[in-house]
Amino acid sequence: MAADVLALSPEEQAMLAGAHGPAVQRAMEMVVALARIYGARGLVEIKSAQVAGVSYANIGDSGLAFLSHWADEGAKVRAPALLNPAGMDLQAWREMGVPEDFAAKQLALVQVYARMGVKATCTCAPYLLPTNPLPAL
Repeated sequence: MAADVLALSPEEQAMLAGAHGPAVQRAMEMVVALARIYGARGLVEIKSAQVAGVSYANIGDSGLAFLSHWADEGAKVRAPALLNPAGMDLQAWREMGVPEDFAAKQLALVQVYARMGVKATCTCAPYLLPTNPLPAL
């Protein structure tokens, strides 16, 4: 097994230690775990993000509960973030025959993301939006 080469800045270390609250700590735990899996040497600042995991059909009650709890802890995006497509059309779901229970949970999921500061664009082509994501440096 390779030695851990991930170097965190003092601010990143503080976030990981919980100095900015449980929501930030949880986010850093996930980011650091993934960074270590991929052998990253450090983290990079992002200018924007596209958020996946939006369809209730994919994440179900457990995912909705996890994200709701995270939002309740005060989780907020730190860079502009846009939302991937949801599991249904958010306006015409009745006309499309989407069951009421599914629609309610899907709409709740989109609202949870909005509480965390994610814009509910619900698109897989954010680069076509007038406020498209910023390119990586």
